[in-house]
Amino acid sequence: MIGREQRKNNIEQNKISIQRKRVLSALASYIADLYNPQLPILPERIADIIGISYNYGNYEDYFDGMLEHSNGGFHIYLNVDKAPSNSPRSRFTFAHELGHYFINEHRQALELGLAPSHQSFTNFQSENIVELEADYFASCLLMPEDRFRADCLGKKFSPQLIKELMDRYQVSASAFLLRYTFIENVPVMVICSKGNKIAWKWESDDFEFKYIKSLSRSIPSISATAEFYAKGIEYIDPQNLYAEDWFNYISHEPNTFGIKEYCIYAKRYNMVLTVIWY
Repeated sequence: MIGREQRKNNIEQNKISIQRKRVLSALASYIADLYNPQLPILPERIADIIGISYNYGNYEDYFDGMLEHSNGGFHIYLNVDKAPSNSPRSRFTFAHELGHYFINEHRQALELGLAPSHQSFTNFQSENIVELEADYFASCLLMPEDRFRADCLGKKFSPQLIKELMDRYQVSASAFLLRYTFIENVPVMVICSKGNKIAWKWESDDFEFKYIKSLSRSIPSISATAEFYAKGIEYIDPQNLYAEDWFNYISHEPNTFGIKEYCIYAKRYNMVLTVIWY
């Protein structure tokens, strides 16, 4: 069994490089502009145009989506037990499977029988670089770079901007934030936690702080996120904290470097999506 530290190392090693992100973003933008010049991006429309068949079915917990190559053609399976059709999560899963098709290395591996059908779980924490690339492609396809940058231009990062663009592009908060961290209008870190334990995190390349003040992947005690787990408190607005409340190895005088923490709660699942920026 892989230990916690080995798993963490695997994830760090499998991060997508900046150069690769640029390639995937450019590919996704090309596909979106070619097949779906208007918003929102419709994965079903793209699949229809290029001749990929698909179906929505009940597949319990086996996968979110799957791309299968058989008899010279491709088929996408979408699991309604995980997400209803046309929901933000289902749209992301569909775009993820299209990523496996449009990314040459992924498609060719299926065509040549070098890889099995892609059973995908779009939970943003895979240790498999192929799945990470498909996740990133999906975010870029649903939020094409030029259009997304234009919608962010001159707008202050805020909960209002998150909601506005989630609605415009019909995506989830996690998908929006994955896209926003690469655009890098402001330095930002996104942390997903469940039951006060960090499940995954990512940050923009210009985010100054890398080391969360955490024991056994727990949430730092001086934070709005920790208050949700300890006391059930849910804050509507971003909270003002200092960098040392969340992070170790701070090269600033105490109580001088302010950060903002905004929580998106999923109370039903005892989960929080935490956004930190400055």
